Amino acid sequence: MIDNYKIGNRITLLRREKGLTGEQFAELLGVSPQAVSKWENGKNLPETALLPKLSELLGVSIDSILMPQQEVKKIEKKYRGNDTELHRYDMVRSYVQSIPQIYKLDLENKTIVMEDLSDKYIAGHHFNEVTKQGLFVRESYHAILRTAAKWHGAFWENSDAFGRIGLDWRFETKENLAAHISMMEKDFKKYRKNEEAGKIPKAWEGEFAGTPFRFENHITSKQLDYFADAISRLKNDYWAMVEARFHTGKNITVIHGDMHPGTANVSKSPDRTDGTDRIVKFDGLQAVRMGLPTEDLAMLVALHIEPDKKQALPLLDYYYRCLCESVQDYPYETFIGDYRTAVMENMFFAIRHINRGIYDFKMRDNAIRAFESFVLGG
Repeated sequence: MIDNYKIGNRITLLRREKGLTGEQFAELLGVSPQAVSKWENGKNLPETALLPKLSELLGVSIDSILMPQQEVKKIEKKYRGNDTELHRYDMVRSYVQSIPQIYKLDLENKTIVMEDLSDKYIAGHHFNEVTKQGLFVRESYHAILRTAAKWHGAFWENSDAFGRIGLDWRFETKENLAAHISMMEKDFKKYRKNEEAGKIPKAWEGEFAGTPFRFENHITSKQLDYFADAISRLKNDYWAMVEARFHTGKNITVIHGDMHPGTANVSKSPDRTDGTDRIVKFDGLQAVRMGLPTEDLAMLVALHIEPDKKQALPLLDYYYRCLCESVQDYPYETFIGDYRTAVMENMFFAIRHINRGIYDFKMRDNAIRAFESFVLGG
């Protein structure tokens, strides 16, 4: 008997093994992200004509997709080309435990086997839903921030870790940083041109993880100008900070690089060590690199959880207190200044999404509100 739910769960796990987002997977198959979401939530099955392509992309037989013999409890992932993520897992597990447990890591054969967290953990991508899972994740923000602080503290000014990971190309020279900012500016100009020409839709709706969404596109000329303002500020101030921090190893760390709620997995049971906190494990380590701790925070808080300064500051202050349990000589004023810089840079992450046809206007509007609140508002 075909079980839609088990098939959906199987497709989800196999897709994640390949390192594909739902949107990327949908694009490769030539279907909508909403169609993929319905498969993975057990609402629909893929059309028969898609099964050969699905089998090819997932690297398993059609029978293995449609007739999974048992729930997958361990996820094996084999890297054929770019194995950067494999080596990131190898390095990160040497310092912190806030990642899915690696049962086996075979560098020679480019393979890892990871724990399937679906039974004992709630995935953070539920954070925005009006559901029990969504409420659970929202009530766990302090646990997520505390784990982020532990991660950053473990790598703080850690020259050994920095030597293993290397300096990001954009921070190597002033010319590289200028090129990086120029690419951000190019992304914005493309977006602005399309927006002003009416090529960007006025709304985007669909379904994610079984929950319908609708993002409406309302943006003013003044708000569009914020992006040009951010570019100007970064051109004027960013390099001086890079020289003072990245070229000296002062007040920097190794960051997750993609720390949105969907990469956090929160344990259903409290952490037995203190009875109050919950264990949080981050996955998706493709973007691990040297950086400001606030780069992770801007992605997590400004773009997804809370852009407004009044509501965000209690969360940021909690993170800062947790970080200072293991880190010294990182002034609060520097921390908030770093957050402003990270907010400005992350504004363009939302724009790149829109340019690629992922019309997440909510993320863009969060970025705009964070810029208004933290940068323009001081």
